[in-house]
Amino acid sequence: MEADTREAVAERILQATPEEKISGMFCESAFLAMRELLGREQADEVRAATWPTRPWVSFVHYPVVDLLRMVSASAELLEKRGLMSYAQGLEELGGWVTRIIQSTPVSRAYRLAAGNDPHERMALALGSARILVTYGERKYEREGPTDARLLFKRELMGPSWMLGSYIVVAQAIPDVQISVTLGPCREPGMNFQLHCSW
Repeated sequence: MEADTREAVAERILQATPEEKISGMFCESAFLAMRELLGREQADEVRAATWPTRPWVSFVHYPVVDLLRMVSASAELLEKRGLMSYAQGLEELGGWVTRIIQSTPVSRAYRLAAGNDPHERMALALGSARILVTYGERKYEREGPTDARLLFKRELMGPSWMLGSYIVVAQAIPDVQISVTLGPCREPGMNFQLHCSW
């Protein structure tokens, strides 16, 4: 699998369990990202069509399937408008969400504590997912002084979303240019790797 597809996301939605949840802060950030990319009116329409009526509370967790439905519909709209492919839409949304979350005071404090070492910052970003999600396994592997691998198992947001997210994480590390690429990925995009080098 080289890029996410509607079919892969639909399969991840089918495989997700009710216990697999994601934080309201993440959901709200995804909605703000949708507004940036789609415009307010279109984002509101997508939310009304795909999200249950309950509002988001930052530190309450919600079923990840609801978020997957919402971002999938957004990526489809971006593709229909001819702005980008479906996979690129998911990648762009993942990047926007990461930018929004990185701007929070808690995220800034974590980054200050980790310093500017690329290995420390990338590992911290991967580990901090435990605050936001109740599913999946993530592992950081240092492959050398300037190389690392991020391993994902049962990552329901999928490879395109996570690629966009970690590209933004890498861009926020000062004084270094980090390349983030998608490595081996099996259908339906829950088990994959990202490779980082600088």
